[in-house]
Amino acid sequence: MKEVGIVKELRGKTAKVVIKRNTACGDCGACHVSKDQSTMEAIAQNPVGAREGETVEVEMRFASVFKAASIMYGIPLVAFLLGSSLSYFIIFNNGLSWDQNLVPFFSGIALMAVAYAGIKYFDKKGIFNSKYQPIITGIIEKQEIEKMEIEKDPMDRIMG
Repeated sequence: MKEVGIVKELRGKTAKVVIKRNTACGDCGACHVSKDQSTMEAIAQNPVGAREGETVEVEMRFASVFKAASIMYGIPLVAFLLGSSLSYFIIFNNGLSWDQNLVPFFSGIALMAVAYAGIKYFDKKGIFNSKYQPIITGIIEKQEIEKMEIEKDPMDRIMG
């Protein structure tokens, strides 16, 4: 996935890049979506030495996007199913008089919350950062930006 963004600030060997949100983009959490939901901020590796204010091309490999989405959505889903199933079978096999629908549901929600907390904890520790971090692959010159805007205008008129 290649996107175009503007470098907002530099952070050592990385840069905070503001990218116009792509319609195909989901909420996997790999990028920090801004409040207006039309742009997102991403911390990207900066091997090309882009400076603040420059327009850059940012790439995130499909495999990385897929893995990040699997972590962000798959692990909590498995945790929910596991928590629900285990608590249901514990209630059913032990003949407990608890509600056989509500207790498994809330057990699944609780285990899913633990999974999200674990993902956030490991993300803060930096385990996911370098593996799933976008990379600035090039600096886009003004002429290229103008050319991209000219090429984009007819499509915008068609798409409305």
